[in-house]
Amino acid sequence: MELRIPYIVFKTGTGEYGVDAYFSLRVEKPERRATLIRRTDALERVNAKPPGTLLDAGSVDGYLTSLFMALYDLSGERFNERAHHMRRWSLWRLIGIPTGHQRHVDRDEELAEKSREALLALAIVRKVLGVKAPTELEKVRIIPKGYAVLRLEISGETVSDPVYRELFKIDSNAGMAIQWLRLKTEREER
Repeated sequence: MELRIPYIVFKTGTGEYGVDAYFSLRVEKPERRATLIRRTDALERVNAKPPGTLLDAGSVDGYLTSLFMALYDLSGERFNERAHHMRRWSLWRLIGIPTGHQRHVDRDEELAEKSREALLALAIVRKVLGVKAPTELEKVRIIPKGYAVLRLEISGETVSDPVYRELFKIDSNAGMAIQWLRLKTEREER
């Protein structure tokens, strides 16, 4: 089955990009939304608003700046949560209180993975917007350029695009949203 995913094309000071206008509002965590921003090389431009578009071209500026703020806050929270866990565990070890070594190692690995995911997503949005901190957001100009689609080939468990393949594996909301998009596009094309 071929699926056409709607994108909004926009331009910033660092280049021209497209943001997924359907799945970016359907994914479970904000960290995963940043992976749905890509360069326009793989996108096919269209003249009209594609079926299934949930994000409007006029609101892409607000969407990207709020995504940056959410990821900026989230990356700091994840780092602080991991540091707090490590401080408490180190203190317990120093005092000599047995608390279960493997349990703490497992918890630290889980927190490290969450922190890495948030920091990588923040790095993507920083690159796209060309900013480092929230104070620089007022200087960013995001210019909507229209709509595009990304053609995906889905056959059972295999998906032609590696980003979407991984997203559908780890995010249950995105996996369920595939069927809604397919039905909506079929209905609007009739």
